[in-house]
Amino acid sequence: MRTKDRRACISVIQEWTYKHHKGILIGGILGFSLTAAYLLSRKKKNAGVPDGTKEPNLNMERYIFEIHTDDGDKQAIVESSGECYSVSLDGRYTGSMWRDEGRGMQWNTLDEELTPHLWEIAGQLSEAFSRKGFPSLLKGAYPEIISTEWKSSETLEVLISNEADLDVFGVFLQDEVSNLVEFEEHMDLIVKKPDNAYFIIVGIN
Repeated sequence: MRTKDRRACISVIQEWTYKHHKGILIGGILGFSLTAAYLLSRKKKNAGVPDGTKEPNLNMERYIFEIHTDDGDKQAIVESSGECYSVSLDGRYTGSMWRDEGRGMQWNTLDEELTPHLWEIAGQLSEAFSRKGFPSLLKGAYPEIISTEWKSSETLEVLISNEADLDVFGVFLQDEVSNLVEFEEHMDLIVKKPDNAYFIIVGIN
């Protein structure tokens, strides 16, 4: 661009800026305000996670349920952040399982110890996002929960550890649990500690 043309462009830009300087100023203030509000809201959200309450990792699939074995009932913990699921029985790693494309997406494993339990675990996983299987998902997402028990078709008792703050955890659960729900049926969670009559009710749907 020649010097004469460059000066002409600069002159036009300066003239436009002078005529619209109020709009530019207001736009700059608005943009700064929105950015500041966003950053403050994120800071407040992170600060809102109470001490002693672990924020659930919704990107990590984790399920906890009981399965029947020849040695009695065992607690199964199934975890995955991808296509492969690791399985632990009573706290001991047992193997991994995945959906095999070569077998019509049926579950498969190469671990002999896991093989006898493969189909029961697969059945439990298929119900995890239903109302019936919801306890396995709930326990997997919140380490504070030590056990669950159905009291009626719409009422699930949720026991949390004595170290957790019941009131704080109850508020946190009320705010976050809807992120895990994919069923439409109503459910009441009775949240309490073992051997303590005080409880909080968290309604779902």
